[in-house]
Amino acid sequence: MDDRLAITLVTGFLGSGKTTLIRRYIETPAGADTGIIVNEFGEVGVDHSLFVHAAEQVELVDGGCLCCARREDVAKAMYRLVQLSQNGRSFSRAILETSGLADPAPIIATLERDPWLRTHVRLASVVAVIDAVAGLDNLRSQPEARRQISIADTVVLTKTDMRNAASAEELSAAVLKIAPDVTVLEAQEHDFRADAVLGGSGNPATNRLAFNEAQSSHSQDVSSFTIRLKEKIDWPAFTIWLTALLHAHGDRILRIKGLLETSSANTRLAIHGVQHVMHPPTHLPKGDDETGSFLVFITRGLEQQAISNSLQRLLRV
Repeated sequence: MDDRLAITLVTGFLGSGKTTLIRRYIETPAGADTGIIVNEFGEVGVDHSLFVHAAEQVELVDGGCLCCARREDVAKAMYRLVQLSQNGRSFSRAILETSGLADPAPIIATLERDPWLRTHVRLASVVAVIDAVAGLDNLRSQPEARRQISIADTVVLTKTDMRNAASAEELSAAVLKIAPDVTVLEAQEHDFRADAVLGGSGNPATNRLAFNEAQSSHSQDVSSFTIRLKEKIDWPAFTIWLTALLHAHGDRILRIKGLLETSSANTRLAIHGVQHVMHPPTHLPKGDDETGSFLVFITRGLEQQAISNSLQRLLRV
């Protein structure tokens, strides 16, 4: 059993409704035992003060965008929450709310590369919040908004009930054009469960087992595509290839996700990575569908053919 503190990273552009979504969850009995880290862009934080009843379990990292903050500040905030959890404040999970201008990738890298954090904390999910009023315009004009969507495994649509809101269908289509394999949920739906999104039970590698097969699609500077493989993969050789690929192009590979059948295991491997950082693979039982191996890429300025050709050269060796 993994007894590390599960953390859900909540991102989304300015005004998308991140704080409202988190409050909606922690004000329920299921979310009461949640530790929270709030980051705000500016000298003085405001959003953290909205978590009034949870004041003792809120850590604020302010004075700038969290992706630009010193890594030790992030580590210290997480350390304090874990210490509280171990010393009488029994947290079942934690939520890290980024600023609206944050790039989630460096935050994920901090969680994965810091030895102490890796031992005590696990990343459960990356949730992006997008609102139906300004979301479409933000996706068109704000690179940060597109990047937040591209790195998430779950996207929550908010404000769909407002008079000047875009339709949920139109907004979902724009999101899926950037990240074809993401799970899209609407916060205003009667069956929406905040605990399923923020409860810390997920795993970025397996949150979306039924990966959508992405046709090559483009949204501004971001492309998404799927590479399917009929052959079983030599896992050691594949890891060498993937390491080299991320070393050379990690800044342009926003996300990689996939299911692999290998020649050395009777299980499938679910893999998930963001830029230069790969999460440990998850072993999954083989299903009845026998879908074979496939990789879903979301990239910026890196075409499918170049990656596919490189991978095919590996398979021919």
